Amino acid sequence: MKIPFFVLKFSPVLIVLSFLAGCAGSSNGDDLEVPTNLPPICRDIDFVANPDMREMCGVRKVHNKAYKNIPQQRYLIKPAETSIVKTGNKLELRFQNALPLYLTGPIVDEMQFGQEKRLQKVRNVYEYHEIYSKGTRERIRIFKMVIPTDAGTRYDFCYRIPEKKGNARTRNRAMGDNIDEMSCSEFEQIVEADRLAKMK
Repeated sequence: MKIPFFVLKFSPVLIVLSFLAGCAGSSNGDDLEVPTNLPPICRDIDFVANPDMREMCGVRKVHNKAYKNIPQQRYLIKPAETSIVKTGNKLELRFQNALPLYLTGPIVDEMQFGQEKRLQKVRNVYEYHEIYSKGTRERIRIFKMVIPTDAGTRYDFCYRIPEKKGNARTRNRAMGDNIDEMSCSEFEQIVEADRLAKMK
């Protein structure tokens, strides 16, 4: 069977064009390093569909295959400026002006990241309580984060915000606030005891 001459002549060109089109269409943003301190104006931009916005927002393309260590971030709906950052196999819960908190357990494998998920906020539940002891007037600040995953499960994480030590002059503002993890059973006990005390 003879192959027409014009097919032989243009087949290398067609192969190259198909290869280039395949490469251009296969980019899903996994090779983009998106900073975790993006200004609000840059957070809702799809950097795959809008490559001209990358330079302005500090996004760069990584030219090697070490994509797994690029920090990836998703924002929660509340409180404001709270996000989850994944670096390698580690998850961090980040609050504004606070030290990061590590999230462990199955949630690490059930949260998805990447360009498409980065644009979707995590629809978490945030429950905050500020409780004062009647006798000592000691203030207790506790909160619970209920974080849904892309696998359809929900995980509870409970924390206590300790009182700051020292004064504004002696505290080191650069380090951020400490947040202590606590069991959610203890959280529920404190909240219930406060509810019963208010009924008296």
